[in-house]
Amino acid sequence: MPPYLVASSTSSRYSLRPTHSHPMPPKETSRWSKTSILASLFVYRAVNACLVKTYFSPDEYWQALEVGHRITFGYGYLTWEWDVGLRSVLHPAFFAALYKVLAMLGLDGGSVFIYAPRVLQAVFAALGDFYAYRFALRLFENQLVANWTLFLSVASWWNFFCSTRTLANSTEASLTIMALYYWPFTTPSGAHTRSFGDKVLGTSSRQTSVTLSLAIASLTCIFRPTAAILWLFLGASLVLGYIRSGMFASVASTLISTVLIGGVAILGSAVLDSTLLYDHWILTPLNFVRVNVLEGISLFYGSSPWHWYLSQGLPILFGIYIPLVLFGIWQTCKVTGGLNQGLKSQVLGLCLWALVVYSSLQHKEWRFLYPILYPLLPFGADALYTWFLSPKGWQKSRAAWTVVLVLVTVNGVMAWYTALVHQRGVIDVMDWLREEMRAEKVRSVGMLMPCHSTPWYSSVHLKDAKPVDMWFLTCEPPLGNTDASRYEDESDIFYKDPEAFMISRSGKVPESRNKSTYGDASHLLLFDTLVPTLKPWLTFSGYEECARFFNSHFHEDSRRRGDVVVYCKV
Repeated sequence: MPPYLVASSTSSRYSLRPTHSHPMPPKETSRWSKTSILASLFVYRAVNACLVKTYFSPDEYWQALEVGHRITFGYGYLTWEWDVGLRSVLHPAFFAALYKVLAMLGLDGGSVFIYAPRVLQAVFAALGDFYAYRFALRLFENQLVANWTLFLSVASWWNFFCSTRTLANSTEASLTIMALYYWPFTTPSGAHTRSFGDKVLGTSSRQTSVTLSLAIASLTCIFRPTAAILWLFLGASLVLGYIRSGMFASVASTLISTVLIGGVAILGSAVLDSTLLYDHWILTPLNFVRVNVLEGISLFYGSSPWHWYLSQGLPILFGIYIPLVLFGIWQTCKVTGGLNQGLKSQVLGLCLWALVVYSSLQHKEWRFLYPILYPLLPFGADALYTWFLSPKGWQKSRAAWTVVLVLVTVNGVMAWYTALVHQRGVIDVMDWLREEMRAEKVRSVGMLMPCHSTPWYSSVHLKDAKPVDMWFLTCEPPLGNTDASRYEDESDIFYKDPEAFMISRSGKVPESRNKSTYGDASHLLLFDTLVPTLKPWLTFSGYEECARFFNSHFHEDSRRRGDVVVYCKV
């Protein structure tokens, strides 16, 4: 959506005053309402959701759709996190409710069942785009900067690739920017920044915004307990601002609101958890901290050096936007006493705080930084605004159009490859299996792959059909008093000697707790790189290749390289 087409997001016209030393930009004509912008963003993200055909993180399925499927239909695999009460059921409950509605309408047997959760996630993705735009308008009080922010969010390869995936991180990122928009940032003197048009928040409006922001933030922390890292910083900054200005009544009201809203969120989550999934009362945030932080179980799934987010995380997340964002940050930092300087400084401080804290944790993933993408995009947009400001308007500038074309092209190529090409075989094979199951050609399925390499029952669900037995190689971490230095999961043992593993376990029930045995599956799935090693056993056991699906041109995990190959028992 070109920046010049988007209108002001409030009924009262925002000031187009310069953000630094910019000359006053030309007055723009209002063309789009807030409702029109949001509706357009939803349509775009719904199409985006239906176009994504690749696999990214197992959590997209195993911690969301699979759990929702289990709640609604009574079957589906629960990973070890659910056995120890590490996660709240709140996020999967959205998809469980959706599955229930689809089942009631008789729509749980085809493509609608597969795409509906993605379209639901598109709602959150659209809200992320929309509130990034509104937050930029609040941050810079400049319509053109807000328009450029919306352009950057919509064109972002990462947003196209990740925002419509059913990951808790994607929902967390959208909810975070929503909560930030309503958060009543204070200046060092305790005064509040501008919000909701050009009006300074009054006491009543301020309390309403705090309540709304805290409510959204509480949901975010239930989804992802690590989201509390951001809100500890914001809460401390707000309270310190009140204390400096002697606003002790505001301190008390903020603390009371935090306790009440947070308490209600935790209690509501505990009730939902015990009702839908767990058979006892449980506080999942405490278990999350105990297992992942105190016991260090997250390290079982990998650790990275302290600079990983600087050298890989941010460059991957922002891509070609990195120079824009850095220039925008530098442009903001070099000015003292500029418009909303206190607000901008707090936003940058928040992102720096998050980066430092996340970098101090050994287990790192790109998606963990997602919540700071939206708050930083306005700074990249401000850089574009500064570069392309001219009396004739940016749309008449050849340099501006060249940069826009480069941004769209680079992001488009990256989005196309990551969302439609890289790691698509593990999705395509499950679609193929679902149709084979519909034709009653599948008795049982075994996955001779690293754990959680494919989606599970939520991707092969058929209306009124008995679930087919499926098993996979597990990778549960060393819980309890297990010696982690000597521990090997089932995947580790298998890949040491795949043929010996299958021979020794022939006729035994897999650890993934299904009825069929290792050597009894009618269909075996494996990556092409494993075929030469296991081919003698496959032939001896009566298996022949019956399907093959392109998966990736490269993969950092050598066990996952090559096509996805299906062997069927003759």
